Amino acid sequence: MNVGINLIQIRVIEFAISIKKMNSYIKFKSQSFHSKFLLMTIFGLLGQILMGCSIEPKNSVPEKYRIGQIKFHQVCAQCHGADAMGGGRAPTFLQEKFNPKNFSNGRIVRAILNGSDSGSMPSQKKKVTDDEIKEIIKYIRHSQREAGIT
Repeated sequence: MNVGINLIQIRVIEFAISIKKMNSYIKFKSQSFHSKFLLMTIFGLLGQILMGCSIEPKNSVPEKYRIGQIKFHQVCAQCHGADAMGGGRAPTFLQEKFNPKNFSNGRIVRAILNGSDSGSMPSQKKKVTDDEIKEIIKYIRHSQREAGIT
């Protein structure tokens, strides 16, 4: 299920709107065809790059888990997959191994801040705040409950 526009899409739209506002200042209509084509190509590629880099969630979640879902998909989903389902480089969180009894919230925090014990996961501490880590964990635990893990 598609959950709507993500933060990157919003930023691209805001950027496009600001360019549109600048249109009158730079007198876009008086520019040559080649200049217009070059500008449109650059903006198109920028949008593709920004959109192509994000992993979109497939599942919708209650509002209280939405911040964690967004941050998870910005920071973790490149390796752990959409909706914590696992990816090519990292495991799914939706397995007994990561059940809260087996893998505590504190252990998740340490892995995010310091990287994994095995060294396969690098530290993410420059990408997230303490509050965002709490939200990510809330989202992971919700996803586990939904999958019948906890």
